[in-house]
Amino acid sequence: MSALDLFKLDDKVAIVTGGAKGIGLFYSEALAEAGARVVMADIDPKAVGEAGARLAEEHPGRVIGIELDVSSRSSIEAMVAEVGARWGRLDILVNNAAVFSVLPSRPSAWEIADEEWDQVMAVNVRGVYACTEVCLDLMKRDAYGRVINIASGLAFKGSPALIHYAASKGAVVNLTRSMATELGPAGITVNAIAPGATDSPTVLAQRAARGLTARRSQRILDRDEVPADLLGTLIYLSSPASEFVTGQTIVVDGGSYLH
Repeated sequence: MSALDLFKLDDKVAIVTGGAKGIGLFYSEALAEAGARVVMADIDPKAVGEAGARLAEEHPGRVIGIELDVSSRSSIEAMVAEVGARWGRLDILVNNAAVFSVLPSRPSAWEIADEEWDQVMAVNVRGVYACTEVCLDLMKRDAYGRVINIASGLAFKGSPALIHYAASKGAVVNLTRSMATELGPAGITVNAIAPGATDSPTVLAQRAARGLTARRSQRILDRDEVPADLLGTLIYLSSPASEFVTGQTIVVDGGSYLH
């Protein structure tokens, strides 16, 4: 296998949760461009229909959109059954779906309603666990498996204004380590990407709606982070190139957090 072949995803099947809009859409597009067959799984039916139709036209026979609520095990099971019936295998799972942009901005860490805490944990933490668990039978059919969890730089730095979100992403880092230990004997690697504050279309729209101006955090690389900055790491962790890497969280934030 040549060095370039290490990064090819030809004929691999990938699921991207939250994959029809925001940064997740960039993940779906990148995997398809690398040769994978991609399932764009998202809770937003409008985004699934529109983005799914566009990518299916750009990559005929290799992209489908499926409505998915990661907080519902029955919804996850229905998605996996559809993928199994269509392609009979699963190689890559990107656990990207999360509650973030819709969270209200708060002046302090306190007075978050229990219902909001529960929603954040159900989607951001239990959703990662449940999606991985339900996908395992399909993923274990072939001698290849990549689970990529999307964490956040806030897992390491914390955030009083988003204390529940930061806590959920800290849990994703630990889930990644525990899952890697459990799934190593099956040859499945589990790693995480921790983006910094990223100017995705969803975040930019929410910022504009709230009348907020851009706020650049301190970074070694002095520019704003954009979704394209995450795609190289995504393809690396999805590909044969990362075969001997597991249990790791790669921070992609331009040097805002060093560890």
